Amino acid sequence: MKNSENFGWVGKICRVNLTNKTVKIEPTNKYMSQFFGGRGIAQWILLTELKPKVHPLAPENIIIFSTGPLTGTLAPISGRLCIDSKNFVTGGVGSSNVGGFFGSELKYAGFDAIIVTGRSSRPVYLMIENENVVIEDAKILWGKTTWETEDILKQKDRNIQVLSIGPAGENLVKSACIIIKRKHAAGRCGFGAIMGAKNLKAIAVRGRGKIKIAEPVEFIKSVDKVWGIIDNSSTINQRYRETLGTHFNTQRANDCCTLPYRNFQDDHWSNEKFLKVEPKVFEKWKTRNIAEFNSPIYMSSFYKIPEKGIETEGFEQNHAWDYMGKLDMNDPIAIIKAHILCNSLGLDIDNSSGVIAWAFELYEKGILSKDDTDGLELKWGDSEVILNLIKKLAYREGIGELLAKGVLEASKIIGSSSEYYAIHIKGQELAEGIRSAKGWALGIITATRGGGHLNGATMTGLQKISPEIGIKKFGDPNIGNQNVYSGKAKAVVWIEKLKAVVDMCGVGYHTSFWVGPELCDANQYAALFSTATGNKMSGDDLMLLGEKLQNVEKAFNTIHSGFLRKDDLPPKRLMLEPIKSGKYKGELLDRDKVELMLDEYYELHGWDKKTSWQMRKSLEKLGMHKVINILEREGKLIEKSY
Repeated sequence: MKNSENFGWVGKICRVNLTNKTVKIEPTNKYMSQFFGGRGIAQWILLTELKPKVHPLAPENIIIFSTGPLTGTLAPISGRLCIDSKNFVTGGVGSSNVGGFFGSELKYAGFDAIIVTGRSSRPVYLMIENENVVIEDAKILWGKTTWETEDILKQKDRNIQVLSIGPAGENLVKSACIIIKRKHAAGRCGFGAIMGAKNLKAIAVRGRGKIKIAEPVEFIKSVDKVWGIIDNSSTINQRYRETLGTHFNTQRANDCCTLPYRNFQDDHWSNEKFLKVEPKVFEKWKTRNIAEFNSPIYMSSFYKIPEKGIETEGFEQNHAWDYMGKLDMNDPIAIIKAHILCNSLGLDIDNSSGVIAWAFELYEKGILSKDDTDGLELKWGDSEVILNLIKKLAYREGIGELLAKGVLEASKIIGSSSEYYAIHIKGQELAEGIRSAKGWALGIITATRGGGHLNGATMTGLQKISPEIGIKKFGDPNIGNQNVYSGKAKAVVWIEKLKAVVDMCGVGYHTSFWVGPELCDANQYAALFSTATGNKMSGDDLMLLGEKLQNVEKAFNTIHSGFLRKDDLPPKRLMLEPIKSGKYKGELLDRDKVELMLDEYYELHGWDKKTSWQMRKSLEKLGMHKVINILEREGKLIEKSY
């Protein structure tokens, strides 16, 4: 791919080695023979440069902060930042995509990506300004929350954009995440701990540069077209304008039985409890809606509760799954406090709530006692205890030392029957209920980073798309039937490719078909990409790159974690215990039918059905010869499927 004029891209990538305090600038072109930006370049670097036995917290591990060619442009929601590294939770693929304004500011500062390796002998932060990268002392920042860190770094210039870790990251907690702008979380994967292990407290960036566009007039036309698609979307207008952002979807989650209850003992909340914390309950504290960089939609709101001294940007739907549902919290003020604690301490809400909910159920079942819980009585919905445990987790105090290990490792330590109640996929705590929505479930159990819905989980069933759209797009009229297994593999594989395209371009996922069938597919992103960079690519071209990226990540998981077909199965509880209430009462994930979905999923990818590993002939068809060589070297390439 040609990039001689640096249209779209700014053309520079910075490598920082914290061990020897070196900063090296490289051309972006160096990494564009396979992929063109964001998650694509980052995952390619990880696959080709990182040795399999490197521990995620070792100095040799690499963490990459990258943008795409559309980041920082007029393309809608173009402030996204990809963060990629070896996953501290699963040992395999680690990838997160975060909003705010950091990604666009990094481009304006003159870099497409920052690649960090090594470990500093003392706490440091990176200061990036107008093509200049300096490793600064962070002694004054160490021990501070993410909110305090941002406030300190912004004292010199309020326009500086900051990503940082909190005490959870410093204490190497598995559920530690990276926070941008006090609320935007680079969740999952334990990235906060990876930064903490490197003694990297934060990265601050300020830029005043420009991004060149190859075909300005045509690019603006493409932008206007996408903007029009968004403006005319009923999904966008109903859910993400004049609402509480993604929190608005909580009602649908409960109606569709994807709202977990008490550590997945059920996937539906009673109406009596739900009404106490439904979205409109929080409306009285809302002062304004909040959008991301260059975004035509509102993802959240700002809340202010003067009598409680609370001012915070609002939470999104995940918080309803996590601290509402999993822990049966129905005190709205306590829910906001939990949100603030997680963001300021630098804790991922999916992972942290998962391990805390596991502890609550063990207490309920008599596996843990007060002697194990620092004298705390773990009663479902007890807000004071839950808030206490969040702090203990972040600081590894008392029972927090156990919880900091994550639910998989913690359950192995406790033993007994505790592993059954550890609800995870590939070691990563599960966020939402998946028994009722079969396509959503398939995308989550096969996600390369483990247990996440932002890879291939399809909402076609939750959206109840029409049989006509199902046939036109996927060749199956059942795509819109939430609890039907048929056809879901086709949708998941297609969505995987589309999400890869979105992440490589550097734009927001909420402009895409994933949110509503009337929104953008790869053709619209191809028009934006082509006119911005001058590299002509079709939607099919981009989707092919999406398929290649999926194979890069699959290879990384195979080599670094050895994941097999069994690791693509749901937690046992979800295959044995049906939903107990709500519209989809009686639904579970039937093991035999899940296996059939997996068969079709592997076949569509051209992977071996027995192991789930990749086959030579499929990779050759994609022209991925370097991936073949890497897998062959490790003895993990399937020559022939039996």
